[in-house]
Amino acid sequence: MMQKPLMPPERTIFEKLVRETKRLGRQFGSLVLPYWGHIVRLSYDCRRKSLVRVTAGQQSLQDELSILLIYQPGGLLDSTLWQIRWMAAQGVSTVVVSNVELSAADRGRLATITYLVVERPNVGYDFGGYREGVLQVLDRGIRPRALYLMNDSVWFPLSEDSDVLERSRAAPEDLWGLFVDLDQKKRATGTRMGSHVQSYFFRFSERLVRDPAFAQYWQKMSLVSSRRVVIQLRELRLTRHFANFGYQVGSLHCWKQVVEFLLSLDNEDTMNEILLHQCQVSRKDALLIEPLMRDGSKTALQVRDALRDKIARAHVLGQSLALHPIVMAALGFPFLKKQRTPIMVGTRAKMVKLGLHADYPEPIRREIETWDNHEVCRKQARR
Repeated sequence: MMQKPLMPPERTIFEKLVRETKRLGRQFGSLVLPYWGHIVRLSYDCRRKSLVRVTAGQQSLQDELSILLIYQPGGLLDSTLWQIRWMAAQGVSTVVVSNVELSAADRGRLATITYLVVERPNVGYDFGGYREGVLQVLDRGIRPRALYLMNDSVWFPLSEDSDVLERSRAAPEDLWGLFVDLDQKKRATGTRMGSHVQSYFFRFSERLVRDPAFAQYWQKMSLVSSRRVVIQLRELRLTRHFANFGYQVGSLHCWKQVVEFLLSLDNEDTMNEILLHQCQVSRKDALLIEPLMRDGSKTALQVRDALRDKIARAHVLGQSLALHPIVMAALGFPFLKKQRTPIMVGTRAKMVKLGLHADYPEPIRREIETWDNHEVCRKQARR
């Protein structure tokens, strides 16, 4: 139906066999690694003083504190420095936790604008870094009015005058994030019990931080160095864990909001753009959308209506943060994911083509334009 330069080629039979073999290995790992992770954590804690390097920064301690987890083996990103300074302008001190050793120059640059700079090995991935940051804070007797956990897998915020922290402060919930998503596995059954705060941004209230259950969660956390298992154990379960203690959960945006936007959109051209773009970047969605568009008897809005139930269940157009960037712009998302999956590469390419990033802060705008360049990908290899 159309050229699809952003969609990866369909897997060969051999590649499918390899994928299934890896899947079986991951399933076995998901059974074993959670228990092995406790042994790793005990070993890590015994050697923690020798493994972790802490540098005191020049920033004063405010009553709101952020822990920013970074993994930037190619050197510090300008957007990271900009984000720290932006947080400081909002009255938030920052503890940077790097899951890779920093150069002396980068360590010095961070120390001038942060409260602490912590360097550690990449054990436990993002949540291992979060854990170290939380323990550094709690061990010092610090109980901030608000504790933010963030990582560098997103650009945030996307404007100098963003009101996202003001909205966070106004939110009554004890656990709050930028986006509540639905576990991919739960979409197949239509259940809504898999909703969780996505892990690139958490805000914990002082009440929650002072609860002994908060410290216990991080102290007893197993350290697992498998990205998929970490997602299953931590990102998908943290929200439920604290909700079970009676704490309320909230967010700035959620997958339901995206669904409602798609189902209520009444602009034919915009819907046509969204559907055509999705057919270029998602083979699964294209299988459902293209047959309805191919015969030409339906408008884009009619195609949407034919898929209304599947959209409502997030079975199609379900990757809320990787749709056509016009959706993100319309809903005012204050962040953009850095993932280099084909669908996210397609979203960024469309964003740059349409100039939808033109008003972003200069460091973020520049990085978006070059992020998917092969050399940049090599230097800033993701977790």
